[in-house]
Amino acid sequence: MQQKIRYLRLFLPFMLLCILFFRLLTVPPSAEQQLAACFGRQVVVQGAVEPLSVSRLDGFSSAVLRCEKVYSDTELAYSGRLRVSVKGELPQAGCVVLKGTLEQLDSLRNPGGFEAASYNRVQELGGRLRKAQLLKIEPQVLWWQHFALWNKKLSERMDVAAGAEYGRLLSGMVLGGSGRLDEETRELFTDNGLAHLLSVSGTHIVLLTGLLLALLQWVPLPWRKVIVIILLIAYALLCGLRPPVLRALAMSSVLLLGGSGAERGRLLCLVAALLLCLQPLWLADIGFQLSFGAAAGLLWLLPACQRLLPQALPAPIGEAAAVSLAAQLVVLPLEVYYFHQISLIALVSNIVLMPVLEIAAQMALVGALLPVCGDYLLQLAAWLAAQVLTQARFFAELPYSTVVIGKLPAYCFVIYYAALFVWADFPWLQFWSNRERRCILLLHALLLAGTLAYQQYCTLPLACYFLDVGQGDCAVIVTPSQRVAIIDTGGLKNISTATRVITPFLRYLGKREADILLLSHYDFDHVGAAADLLRQLRVKKLLLPNEALTEESKRVRQEILAQAGRTQVHVVQSGERYALDAAAELVLVDVPQEAVPGNEASTLAALHSAQGSVLFTGDMGEERERGLQLQQYTVLKAGHHGSHYSSSMEFLEQVRPRLTVISCGRGNRYSHPHQETLERLQAIGSNVVRTDELGCIKVVFDAEGIKCYSYVYHKNVF
Repeated sequence: MQQKIRYLRLFLPFMLLCILFFRLLTVPPSAEQQLAACFGRQVVVQGAVEPLSVSRLDGFSSAVLRCEKVYSDTELAYSGRLRVSVKGELPQAGCVVLKGTLEQLDSLRNPGGFEAASYNRVQELGGRLRKAQLLKIEPQVLWWQHFALWNKKLSERMDVAAGAEYGRLLSGMVLGGSGRLDEETRELFTDNGLAHLLSVSGTHIVLLTGLLLALLQWVPLPWRKVIVIILLIAYALLCGLRPPVLRALAMSSVLLLGGSGAERGRLLCLVAALLLCLQPLWLADIGFQLSFGAAAGLLWLLPACQRLLPQALPAPIGEAAAVSLAAQLVVLPLEVYYFHQISLIALVSNIVLMPVLEIAAQMALVGALLPVCGDYLLQLAAWLAAQVLTQARFFAELPYSTVVIGKLPAYCFVIYYAALFVWADFPWLQFWSNRERRCILLLHALLLAGTLAYQQYCTLPLACYFLDVGQGDCAVIVTPSQRVAIIDTGGLKNISTATRVITPFLRYLGKREADILLLSHYDFDHVGAAADLLRQLRVKKLLLPNEALTEESKRVRQEILAQAGRTQVHVVQSGERYALDAAAELVLVDVPQEAVPGNEASTLAALHSAQGSVLFTGDMGEERERGLQLQQYTVLKAGHHGSHYSSSMEFLEQVRPRLTVISCGRGNRYSHPHQETLERLQAIGSNVVRTDELGCIKVVFDAEGIKCYSYVYHKNVF
């Protein structure tokens, strides 16, 4: 009998792994790929509204639709999701029929930046219908929409009783609505190593399970477990059965209900394989990797961490520190790989702040469910959340609370995890003596330290990066001595390019400060992210345009100056020079002597070096181009995103660039770059590269000349 059980325990994991392998080999095309042939065409969509996604702004309603049927010329075999926007009101639930033009989702493609394409693939988002027409409403509420509506009501009650700021935080922790959080709160929690608390976490599920078991002590044990399981399933449905919720439920079940450490380890692997069988794309999801990495740390590194910490520590503090350290050690390489920084304060913040925040979350959940006296619990939870945020800001402002690492080669992560395996208490490693293990760990540490030192102090050629910020401009200059100059910041209405693009990119390079930030003029697509960038990044010198201020540009300027802090602020003048390196300087070629409004106020700046030069034109048009006396430049950043009102033939004949970079958004409504501009550039023999086609464009100046690389295609394109 025991032998049959043993064979069964081996056979079931083997079959599950075979199914997983087959699923990974047969992953269907992404939702976007399925709809690729219909982009730019009229489609009719029938689907169910996701209540938690419904929002209203400026007379338009937007939501996410779970598609049931999609018609173009014929019915398409598509069952993914779509973002939709409708003028007027969308129902909170039920099904709708919409008609509109199918558009591709925005995706900014930059090193270190948010990978929107990967996120959309995991979320099964195929595209969007903008300004769609509502043809039909089917008001019948589906069973899963009932749970979503209850979730929304509870979130609204938290917002009213606890205040919008703390209500969003608490509802994100207990109900999964972290998408409503502002970027500043997200950054604060990331810097403190607490980002895992912004959604329904495994820790929260474990505490909730313990609370339910304590409340149901009067129930016999077998029935108590059944009731708890039913309540947890109902809670998962309330949270929308999202991937983080499913992961949290799975891992907490493993950690709570498993037997020995070895059995829990096998069960954890099986649960991960089962979830991947359901959705193979979760393998590339950051949350999936971090969640299971932390659980693996608790299973296999906890004993070693307990021995590492001083025995003199009080038992509760020592246990909490060991648990936090075990989880942090495993997920550390993942955080470096994705975020290019390490939170040195994470261990302390997880010990000090996480228990308080989890107590506040439990209070908020109970308070939202209680019809009587619930508001008092929610207010107390909000007060606790306020104390956590205050302390988190204090931790984040400490010197070296976070250390920017930059991009590391893949072998560093292999070396690190190999060291963890040697250090962990695996029985099959016991043939090594303690002395041998110490020598191996020391060797690994020396290799990692050497790589980090080389990354920090190695000399690289002068490079200019033209970031993909959609319909906008942003260029970053990095000199061999590691000095950084930023020209414009881009700006999008729905996202912060500072948070999603520029700051992550600089962290990718291993930078936490910039020497110069030059703003060409006050158009939103050039300065929209400047205030956020100054809040997130230390900037030594801020150069403002000499522009006649309108009411809108006054408001933008005030927002920027409010975040400037100790940054040196200066309004530019023609002829000013700023040395970036021994052989590289930023020159202000032409600035209007009298302040003028709009595009024609753009500062004309240039990067000069022995290897080559770059001319940055902002949105300068033909009016400013007339009468300029310019030298030739190696690279030109085309004015006004390639508009036919700029880059006149007279101007191009003077500049004669070998390479022209056009910064514009994919499928932009202005149809930039204009065909006339492209023809003029072709006429003078200039090679043209575009951010809407290539993503981030890197131009390198070295002794051999200039080279141009595309982030999308990962190759030299010039």
